[in-house]
Amino acid sequence: METSFLEDDEGKLRLATAKGFLANGNHIKALEIFEDMILDHSEDTNAWYLRLQQGKVFEELADNAENPDVKFAYLLGSVECFSEDHGSSPSCAHSLYRLAGQIGSRFYYKKSEEKAKQGLSVTHPDGSASVSELSLEEQILMNEKNSGLNDLIEVAESMIALGCPIQNGETKVWESKKSTDPLKNEKKELRSFWLGLDIKIKRDLLKVSIEELLSFTEGVHNRKGLEALEEILTSAREDRKWTFWMCRTLCSKKFSSAEECRNHLEQEHDADFKPSSEKDMVKRIGKNWARKISAGAWEPVDVVAAVEMIKNPLADVKTFKSNSGWSKQWPLAVDEERRKLLKEIKSFLMLIRDHKILSSSIRNWLISFPVRHLGKLEVSEQTLDDFHLVETPQSICFLECHDLIHIRDILENIKCERDDGTDLVCRAVDSFLDRTRVNEKMDFDPEFSILLLDKRLLKSKCAPLDDEGTVNVFDPDNHYAEAHAKGDDFISWLVDYSSVDKFFPRPIREHNLDIWVAVLRAVQFTCRTLGTKYAKKVQVLDYDAALTVIENLCKSEDERRRNLQEEQWNRYASLLCDRCKQSVTGYSLGTESLLCAVRDVLERASYPTYDFTDLKDCLDLRHERKSLSDDLVLESIMLLKLMVTYKVH
Repeated sequence: METSFLEDDEGKLRLATAKGFLANGNHIKALEIFEDMILDHSEDTNAWYLRLQQGKVFEELADNAENPDVKFAYLLGSVECFSEDHGSSPSCAHSLYRLAGQIGSRFYYKKSEEKAKQGLSVTHPDGSASVSELSLEEQILMNEKNSGLNDLIEVAESMIALGCPIQNGETKVWESKKSTDPLKNEKKELRSFWLGLDIKIKRDLLKVSIEELLSFTEGVHNRKGLEALEEILTSAREDRKWTFWMCRTLCSKKFSSAEECRNHLEQEHDADFKPSSEKDMVKRIGKNWARKISAGAWEPVDVVAAVEMIKNPLADVKTFKSNSGWSKQWPLAVDEERRKLLKEIKSFLMLIRDHKILSSSIRNWLISFPVRHLGKLEVSEQTLDDFHLVETPQSICFLECHDLIHIRDILENIKCERDDGTDLVCRAVDSFLDRTRVNEKMDFDPEFSILLLDKRLLKSKCAPLDDEGTVNVFDPDNHYAEAHAKGDDFISWLVDYSSVDKFFPRPIREHNLDIWVAVLRAVQFTCRTLGTKYAKKVQVLDYDAALTVIENLCKSEDERRRNLQEEQWNRYASLLCDRCKQSVTGYSLGTESLLCAVRDVLERASYPTYDFTDLKDCLDLRHERKSLSDDLVLESIMLLKLMVTYKVH
């Protein structure tokens, strides 16, 4: 058995070094050591201790952060550090509580309450001691901890009960405070000097000898600075870019774009969550279908007259048989209630579409209503395809009020606004990225012996660039030949110390390491949360498939009845009970979903249940509910399918 890092001399030294850096306020160095140790000792039984320490670093960074978006990112990073270990539940609960308070999120209040309840059972972070084994001092500390957690639970429960408002949309974008300019007089003198220079001298000042630059750097920053600058120039010459993206884990891979780096982050360093199959992934609808939501008047159709037109088309049938799926020629009904419901549904669909959460499953569910409704009026699905009605959301204009109410209620409850603070994390990253964005170009001559500064510096109002620091090669004389000196932006650029790295040379890995690791942890936390949600979704999808089996059994019976007398018909409930009996012999997870669904249908449950505890109870139920009327069975199936749809979407 390998020795734990807590017992290893090297491990002890690294820990002591990290804690020393932290005590001196050097969070970056401490974070770097903890991150490396977590990667080195991920399988160690004491790895929880490293995650706990890293979480505390993020808490301190959050306490010191002025930008609320950055504070949120640090706190979310601490949550992931604490969330993996039961012993860190108290710390996790408090970080989640702070997140909830910052953005007014019920999502985080619920999670903080859950973690706080787990934390009440924690006696020691590693779970190594029971209450009876604690010293008096340790018991006092545990009681204080539990008292704080109980207070947290009480507040969280009250905020959840009050329906804590989501404040994301009202959160103001943080702006840094503008400091006074200590070089105001110097700038004034330099500008006067600059304006008096000859145009040729001004152009020559934009040509920087790389040899002289290297010599100057060595004189100021010694050999270490020289080597750092040589590395920078070599990278720019070979990659033809001044910037690159780098993974801050031990793999230290370099990437040419943010997209490439993000893909690496998600694929290699997420929370090991991958959807089990394609059906578990949400698929957005195409632009054409989404665009049709805005079109048309969304008026209620006179169904009887419309069905007559479909069944007995006139010579000018093409006037209402539109490729777009809708036509102004459909006969309309004077029905204010349906008209109002359709307008509401349209507005909800547009809202869902605009938030980019309109999925293909919502579309399929929506279209199933007119398909089923018109099917009862003996309009086949093939006919609906011929008239392109399945290709437009406005096909629900054929529906009656009760179906429209069901649709309206489901769409109304679909949550459009996220309350997990994702937008705050993105803004936090952007605030760091803004510091590294290139405003001026720097290029080279063909021999890479001269650095060519941006010729726009000879003008005024130099517009920012967004080309990620692309490097070009120009002939110096030709490059500046047409550049006219009409401004003094060069002086502003020359004395702008705010964009200069105060710690040069500095290891590449240290650049923005704090926000990088925080975001990595935030991504892992989000992936872990998604993993839980997708597991529940798979369960719901299995239940939905079981309801489809039940529905198809009823449809098959309808087909069979066409050639039989009524006394020869089988009740739907009886068929479902027989199917349960058959399924028991080949028991599987699919069987469990079917048994749950049949039980819910026969009991006319308001909500789906996914727990199956007693097979005998289910089989007994089929005898009790075998005589349930067909209408009640269909009504129960419809209600459960609506609830499943709401759960999935």
